[in-house]
Amino acid sequence: MTDKVGGKFHALAEALRAEMEGEVLERVSMRPYTSFRIGGLCELMAFPKTEAELELVISRCQAQEKPWRVIGAGTNLLVRDGGVEEVLLNLSRTFQQIKLSKDGEIVAEAGLRLARLIKTCQNQGFSGLEFAAGIPGTVGGAVAMNAGAMGSDMAAVVKRIQGFSPSEGAFQWQGKQIKFGYRRLERPADAVFTNVQFQLQAEDPRKIRVRIVDWLWERRGRQPLHYPSAGSVFKNPPGRFAGQLIEEAGLKGERLGDAQISEKHANFIINRGRARSREVLALIERIQKAVAERTGIKLELEIEVLGKD
Repeated sequence: MTDKVGGKFHALAEALRAEMEGEVLERVSMRPYTSFRIGGLCELMAFPKTEAELELVISRCQAQEKPWRVIGAGTNLLVRDGGVEEVLLNLSRTFQQIKLSKDGEIVAEAGLRLARLIKTCQNQGFSGLEFAAGIPGTVGGAVAMNAGAMGSDMAAVVKRIQGFSPSEGAFQWQGKQIKFGYRRLERPADAVFTNVQFQLQAEDPRKIRVRIVDWLWERRGRQPLHYPSAGSVFKNPPGRFAGQLIEEAGLKGERLGDAQISEKHANFIINRGRARSREVLALIERIQKAVAERTGIKLELEIEVLGKD
């Protein structure tokens, strides 16, 4: 749902519509654009079709001193009920190309869904990304947070990252220039990824498929995939599992409105229907306080919180 009348970013939106082919929306509900299905209005959302349009939107935002950020599928976002007074550059409909070479080098654009990348690699007989089966989101988002599971992560397979930074220009990181950490990638705050090169290994597609199917069944058995969520809410502290700490604090199944700490996996907060951001945030605060009082551990968020109250 959008309301194009009277938005605070209306003049910028009109200017962008005149200069680019990609869609430009004003005052659009964030609920359809996040896996949590939660959030207020975004003042302006643009869907640049090309890298040139991506750079154009950013330059126009800077010229008018409007804050901006790039998002993908919104699978790691909790948007506050007051909405987002930023320009969101949504890459989930564009930047979808994949290029494969015979030696296992795969280049995927940042807006490509991980599921499509994994399926393509399986069909072509390239292994190494099976750990990411079932992780939602896009290539760019997965690399930005060094997504991982099954004892592996993006750091193990990423060979090169290409993009640009308005403050520093175009970049092509490889080797020691790529500084991954646990669920993070060190980068300038304004860095924008456009494509990522992966180094994978040739293998029988049937063997790859067996591992993917086995892992997906395991995920379905222990994660609440039937409800909207943003995946794991907290990072695992060193040597511990966040879900176990939350469960030991007696919070598994705790509910506030339609927001609930999952009864299946305590590191998931699910939306049972009409949950509000403030309810999720209240549960997050309750978890952090209870775990800290019991263990002295301050759980760190893995999800990103955007917007205003």
